Amino acid sequence: MSDELFSKVIAEEQNRLPGLTVRYTELSDAEHLKTWLSDPEVSSWFPMANEVEVEDATRRWISFAQIKSSITAELNGVPCGIATLYLQAYKKLLHQAEFGIIVGPGFRSKGIGTFLIKSLMRLAKEHFHLELLHLQVYAENPAMRLYRRMGFREFGKQSHWIKEEDRYVGRIFMERFL
Repeated sequence: MSDELFSKVIAEEQNRLPGLTVRYTELSDAEHLKTWLSDPEVSSWFPMANEVEVEDATRRWISFAQIKSSITAELNGVPCGIATLYLQAYKKLLHQAEFGIIVGPGFRSKGIGTFLIKSLMRLAKEHFHLELLHLQVYAENPAMRLYRRMGFREFGKQSHWIKEEDRYVGRIFMERFL
């Protein structure tokens, strides 16, 4: 998908929040992603436990920028969120992808997560010809409300996914056909 077509496809979403734009993620966005993942308010919803793990996750997440399967939202020119399709290399899996999304602290509850998911779904369907998106989320994460509102449905659970000190945290698997 050309950059022009991509911009055209998501234009109506940008009308809801003046100054909100989306672009393909660039390698330089790693700085913002690492900062967000390191923030205690955000890190409680991700499995990384230390700086080395955050750096590894950042490197993996941003690597999808090279194939333009990652998008960055900006509000008035400031990066405020990233959503990434984790595309598969195997032919039998080309119809689907898991995705990850993060909205930086101070930018939540403004419609940016909705904007990113809608933009990512369009990119997934129109450029990568995906049929199904899926995600995994902490069982207690308030973002599940957003995912449900966007049409994702639960298809599985794992009750003892993360161990934080003496406490286990589960995860929910969700999916949506495009």
